[in-house]
Amino acid sequence: MVLGSDWNDHKDKPNAGYTLFKPTGVRHEFPLVDLVKQQVAGTVLYKDKIHMSVVVEVKAGTVQVQGDIAESLTLICSKTRQKFFIDNHISNPQEYYDELINNLSE
Repeated sequence: MVLGSDWNDHKDKPNAGYTLFKPTGVRHEFPLVDLVKQQVAGTVLYKDKIHMSVVVEVKAGTVQVQGDIAESLTLICSKTRQKFFIDNHISNPQEYYDELINNLSE
């Protein structure tokens, strides 16, 4: 998507197609927000299993991370993206993305 001085030039042009948003199953929860200690704890869940916990101490400027969500996100994104390519008969993803960008800039 092109965001710049010419963005307003495109707002009146109709866009063909549609976007379908589907939940991935990834959720973020914030079980602790301590305003006095300036701490926020968050968890990243996928299919109700905690994959990563993060504690941010704003005052101290520290972040503690437990777990790794990279593997789960890779699996989720890969399956979703692969299905999108197959369902939409896209054999060259880079060409598809380049065409999208070119269409937005016209």
